[in-house]
Amino acid sequence: MLRVRSSALLLAAIFVLHIFLLQRAATESKMLPAAPESGIVLPTPVLTITSLEFKGFVSDLLFIKALILKGSTYERKEEPCMKPEEWQWFNSILIASTDLDPYFIDPYLLANAHMTWEAGMVRETNELLEKGTQYRDWDWSLPFFAGFNSFFFLHDNAKAAELLATAAQRPGPSEQLLSLAARLAYTEKKTENAVMFLEAILAKTEDKQLRKQYTTRINALQARLLLERGVSSYKKKFGRYPAVLQDIIKAGIMPEIPRDPYGGKFSMGPQGQVASTSDHLLMIGQHSGKPMSR
Repeated sequence: MLRVRSSALLLAAIFVLHIFLLQRAATESKMLPAAPESGIVLPTPVLTITSLEFKGFVSDLLFIKALILKGSTYERKEEPCMKPEEWQWFNSILIASTDLDPYFIDPYLLANAHMTWEAGMVRETNELLEKGTQYRDWDWSLPFFAGFNSFFFLHDNAKAAELLATAAQRPGPSEQLLSLAARLAYTEKKTENAVMFLEAILAKTEDKQLRKQYTTRINALQARLLLERGVSSYKKKFGRYPAVLQDIIKAGIMPEIPRDPYGGKFSMGPQGQVASTSDHLLMIGQHSGKPMSR
């Protein structure tokens, strides 16, 4: 009898704690985070115990909390809008959300949309994406995004090719993925492959703001690609790199220097590398994004 009473008391205590945590999460989800010190995420084992059979619901609350944190920075005038400790909190929230419900796709997409381009947290993003890849074993998009990040940000063609091959073996992706995986394994066409990646991402993106952002990035990379090909043609024709990009125009290889959609000015390095004064905007991008479907 005493054992039954003790078990009942323990269950009651856990239930009260569970209700308290859910109420606190719901309350905080309506508030803007006042300071990084308030950004405390309970450890996953604690969340798992206290969530009982409501793990999906608590996962949703954590995801909403991450959305509110990101949204609260849109009105800030200082740059960068989010502080490093806030990005760490943002990452911790998404880790906890996906730990509770690893099949919930929105946290993975939110991380990939913002933590890579804006925070430079590419490895942390790929850890999340590869977790999702393991659980969502029918979904080609997560290994595809992780492959792009490995290629574009981490310059790891071998890992990118491996992830793309995983994506290509799942139902739904373009048949070109396997070809792109092979090209990454054997060649170094960074700009051309980046355009192919982003065009594939754009084709699957419904959010208008994200589409606008990706389109601008594609246009910027396509302008760079035209110049890279012009430099290559000049070198084949004259046996040396042009001294300046205008030499390509003078040689009749291109009619003009393409416009940088970010407003930057293109230049060329001693080994023919094309760069722009706006390269930092290409990486950072603009505020964007809202959740996609589960």
